[in-house]
Amino acid sequence: MIRDEMLAVRRDSASRTLSSGFRRTCCGLLLFFSLSPLLPAAEGHDWNADTLSGDWGGTRTNLSERRGVAVEIALKADVLSNLSGGLKRGTKYMDNWDVKLLADADKLFGWNDTKAYLQLISNHGGKLNRTHVGSFMGVDNIEVNTNTTKLFHAWLERSFFDEKFSVLAGLYPVDSQFYVTDATAVFLHPTGGMAAEVAQTGVNGPSIFPTSSFGFRATWQPTPKYYLQAALVDGVPGSPNNPHRTHVRFDRGDGTLAIMEAGLRPAEAISKYAVGYWRYTPRFDDLVDTDVSGNPARRVNGGVYFLAEQTVFRENDDSAQGLTLFFRYGAANGDVNTLDYSYSLGLHYKGLLPGRDEDEFGIGMTRGHAGAKFIQAAATPLTTNETALEITYRAKVTPWLALQPVLQRVANPGHDPTLRDAWIAGVRFEIAF
Repeated sequence: MIRDEMLAVRRDSASRTLSSGFRRTCCGLLLFFSLSPLLPAAEGHDWNADTLSGDWGGTRTNLSERRGVAVEIALKADVLSNLSGGLKRGTKYMDNWDVKLLADADKLFGWNDTKAYLQLISNHGGKLNRTHVGSFMGVDNIEVNTNTTKLFHAWLERSFFDEKFSVLAGLYPVDSQFYVTDATAVFLHPTGGMAAEVAQTGVNGPSIFPTSSFGFRATWQPTPKYYLQAALVDGVPGSPNNPHRTHVRFDRGDGTLAIMEAGLRPAEAISKYAVGYWRYTPRFDDLVDTDVSGNPARRVNGGVYFLAEQTVFRENDDSAQGLTLFFRYGAANGDVNTLDYSYSLGLHYKGLLPGRDEDEFGIGMTRGHAGAKFIQAAATPLTTNETALEITYRAKVTPWLALQPVLQRVANPGHDPTLRDAWIAGVRFEIAF
């Protein structure tokens, strides 16, 4: 509730228009891919076993080798209930459709060491957090403010020096490669993706799900263990005044968001350590302080983060099954943001039960800490911390179907002391078509 009000104020401060040229380009690319004889899989992929729609009479396998284009269609559908606490009890259905096209541009266009990628997303259903829970950090990573269908990824990537260096340009969400931990991907809570202290920022949010910016990313990986990456994207993704379409417009005052990360992957198992830094070029209004004219003081909006995940037990050397621990911590400027830091920790176990090698079990806790200035500026007393705990089990029923029951407890939802702790339960269905 508090977050929605703040975002509404931010949206009123900016105006964007649709780039019709970009729309025509993207539509043309989509039409090209959809009409081309295509659709590759990874080598040795069994479409009939791994997808509900199968190999399309051999089309997927045969034409993938000729055109070098892979297509994936997937559905995530959640049925979640707020059992107690929060704003009110109730149940909502939400879904997210993904259509992904990855092209080997060498086969498709004759462009060496180049990939093209498009991802179309479509969201439907209710708003459990907005209407029933009231959490600042959210409860479900496919709940969006506005149901719509739009492009999320649309980029080209070129590799150099035996793939040790690559550059990417296009519509690019930074949460696809920055501040990412594999162990947290199983969770439904939004902070399993981009952490809360970054997700809260910007006029229309940063370039993350469900709205991305046009930008550039460069990655240098001198060895399989070490990497350095940096991205520069438009500071206002989409259009705050029209969230229903894909917008790429570089209006005056948008500025940019820069993010960089250096990391280490020590082993073949899930293992990663990284530090990162991010910053917007525009300055933002201070929540409390004013200048000599009585206007809000203008402050830098930036932050730092650290992440670590480590497999501490493997069932055998050749297996991905085992126990992984994770920890993430990030700080943001509390002068201009609600949260001045957040952290997450927990565990992930793949193949916990005998004979269920592909199943995943996770326990994760995330705490978002409200900054002193946000609490000072609030019209009513607020609590300092909002804490979310999630327990989930993702069962791979078939290669193309997964069922995932989940239980969450949100303490101090929305930092509102008048709201009781919320208990949320439900199930996610995942289908690969």
